[in-house]
Amino acid sequence: MTPYGHHWRTRTRPAILARDGNRCRCCGRGGRLDIAHLDGDSLHDEDENLAAHCRACHVKLDYPVAQAKARWTRAGRKDDRRPILVMAA
Repeated sequence: MTPYGHHWRTRTRPAILARDGNRCRCCGRGGRLDIAHLDGDSLHDEDENLAAHCRACHVKLDYPVAQAKARWTRAGRKDDRRPILVMAA
């Protein structure tokens, strides 16, 4: 189940945008804004954990988690291409 359903689009997102004055909480830009989970947990939808962020600030906030996930994905793909070594008994 996705946490970004009807309630998110009609209540949560508009409420956070209004609270933050339709501006990025980090840099103050307006325009296209995301709602960022400050602790990185997309299921933690308490108002104090949500903030309006421009795309650039949202990426900076999420970068450490995205970097770790990308590293794990690349390692998995590399392992998939390696032959399985079987020792003869």
